[in-house]
Amino acid sequence: MKNRPLLCTCLILLAGVILSVFAGGSALIRQLRPSPLEIHAKQGEVLAITGQAYKIEKKEKHQAVYLKNNSILQIQKDQKQSFQEPNFILYTDPEIQIHIGNAIRATGELSFFQNARNPGNFDQKLYYQRQAIHGLAWAKEVEVADDSVWKIRDWLAGFRSQWKKALIEALGEKDGNVLSAMMLGEKSEMDPDTKELYQASGIGHILAISGLHLSFIGIGAYRIFRRMTGSYTAGGIAGILLLVLYVMMIGFTVSAVRALVMFLFRVGADMTGRHYDPPTALAAAAAAVLLWRPLSLYDGGFWLSFGAVFAVIIVLPIFKGLPVQGFWASVSINLTILPAMLFYFFEFPSYSLLLNLFVIPLMSAMLFLGLLGSAAYAAGIPIAVFGLKICKAILWFYEKCCEIGMGIPRARMIAGKPRLWQIAAYYILLAAALVFLRRLRRKEKKKASGMETAGRIRIIPLLALAAGIFILTFRFGEAGRLSVTILDVGQGDGIFIQGPAGGTYLIDGGSSDIKKVGQYRIEPFLKSRGVGKLDYVLISHGDSDHINGVADLIERRRIGIEIGTLVLPMREVWDEALCSLADMAGRAGIQVAAIGPGQGIQEKDMSLSCIQPAKGDDILPGNEASMVLSLSSGKFDMLLTGDVEGDGEELLTERLTRKEQARTWEVLKVAHHGSGNSTSERFLQGVQPAFAIISAGEQNSYGHPHQETLSRLKERGTQIYSTQDKGAVMIEVKDGKMTIY
Repeated sequence: MKNRPLLCTCLILLAGVILSVFAGGSALIRQLRPSPLEIHAKQGEVLAITGQAYKIEKKEKHQAVYLKNNSILQIQKDQKQSFQEPNFILYTDPEIQIHIGNAIRATGELSFFQNARNPGNFDQKLYYQRQAIHGLAWAKEVEVADDSVWKIRDWLAGFRSQWKKALIEALGEKDGNVLSAMMLGEKSEMDPDTKELYQASGIGHILAISGLHLSFIGIGAYRIFRRMTGSYTAGGIAGILLLVLYVMMIGFTVSAVRALVMFLFRVGADMTGRHYDPPTALAAAAAAVLLWRPLSLYDGGFWLSFGAVFAVIIVLPIFKGLPVQGFWASVSINLTILPAMLFYFFEFPSYSLLLNLFVIPLMSAMLFLGLLGSAAYAAGIPIAVFGLKICKAILWFYEKCCEIGMGIPRARMIAGKPRLWQIAAYYILLAAALVFLRRLRRKEKKKASGMETAGRIRIIPLLALAAGIFILTFRFGEAGRLSVTILDVGQGDGIFIQGPAGGTYLIDGGSSDIKKVGQYRIEPFLKSRGVGKLDYVLISHGDSDHINGVADLIERRRIGIEIGTLVLPMREVWDEALCSLADMAGRAGIQVAAIGPGQGIQEKDMSLSCIQPAKGDDILPGNEASMVLSLSSGKFDMLLTGDVEGDGEELLTERLTRKEQARTWEVLKVAHHGSGNSTSERFLQGVQPAFAIISAGEQNSYGHPHQETLSRLKERGTQIYSTQDKGAVMIEVKDGKMTIY
């Protein structure tokens, strides 16, 4: 460290930025403060926007135009107010010709980005905050106020678009888009199933523009021009210029900026005749990224990108000299980034170590053939197709490897999101294990004897590593606790229960306004809780806003969440939707059961039992025939009502007010999203809930929850929680104490 002043300076800068973000928050980090747009404007308001286009993403049905230096005018108010907004996104018709550098004048309806509505869900607001973007609008009217163009960036954007078209033309849409993601950083139109397969298998990193890509291009150009000119300086300048243009074309992502800065250090060392120091280059790259975008600290890509390179620079040398260095490189990287993988993605691909042994060696060949083939294809040379066809064959091989890997039992380790203290403990134990192993290997090199003793001692770092992984992945504090989470699924229902003995249950799962609610809201939440399998999924009735998310889970079971048993109400009230769901589950190998009053599930001191419908009930399939469940644990009672209303609610009220059934309920899950047709005064008198929880979508078209229902609850002194307000509502019961938050 004494001979590395730049490294020390960069580490101090890094410490300062990290402290500013995590301790200072919005007081020190401008991007965390409410922007003028968030302070003055409202969702759905029509605004007049004037700004300059700095980035354009074209898709089939629309194009996203990123604007900077925006002046925004509120045109619907009597007193029109204008304010400045640094960055803004405008969605327009793809046929409208807009170039980078154009000044745009438009009107559009404002939309704000959403925070994560459930634990584990994607935080859209934070994602765009990192880019200093706080809102978007769908354009009603658009005009180019000034046709000035940033010629280099606009040409690069057009070149990238034409390159992508050529790849799709040569390889077909699916493989062309995959190769575009790898070479151009263009993932927007990549097949989502293929993308998810790569990520779940542990090779998703090949889709990110990384040091491999930039080194291949930059070092290649550097060496070619150095040999042509005989000058390190000329070769370095050529390599730097080409690489800067390439990064400008693909976008300044975290991994691209890291690789670019490290390349500058490497070539700069050659040009000046100095020693290239990888740790200093890595620290400088991290400092550059965080000074540019401090909120990258919240980005999983930042930790994975820098963690992987840190592993290669610092950890891998410990295993130097061992056979199959590719394997040890993979081990080093996976051990280093494991906490980041679990913190951001909640799971780890079990066989990625082996899979990457086949994948990574072929990447250089594919990049070379992709670049050469693309250039030859553009020049009209017929042999270019042969090189691109080899790329297609490699992509086929990758996909087959992923499919085989995902078909092996225990292909994924779903451990959930670790806490910060668990991550710290893991890294302390990992560091101790690596330091011990490094000293041991140094001693072994000094004297060949004593190998038997060294073998016995080597168990110590392995035990430290095993302890670290155990601490990182164990779900502390969950034993003996009943946890109920009413998920925010928009306009629908989804309730997750984790029993005191660890049993996992989902009551309904669907939405009428959130697309693929199972994939994007339910599944990430479950994974964040370390749930890889639901023991039971119970369905109240067949409305789509209660079951379409469950259908998503069944379809995605190979790469998502497994289901043990699907539990439906008695067969007499099944409609076409429930029959279809039962058939789908049966074909997927999921056990299907039907229950009635008195039947249910018992776990430790928790019971989940059915109250109705019962045989002989004069009710029609649908809302009235919703399966009503009672959840009890010690002195805690919760009533889960589905969408019960009308005759079904009257029957339920009669059952609950019978002398042998009479009791009070701490928590009521309000039926039918708070509809005025349910939760009558007579029903509330029988239940007497202390707390009521409503699951309803923000600004839903039904007006749920209805005011009359809220009034009835408030008149009884019932405390109301709604998913509309802040997202998921969570209840914890432990040692006789209940907490709602």
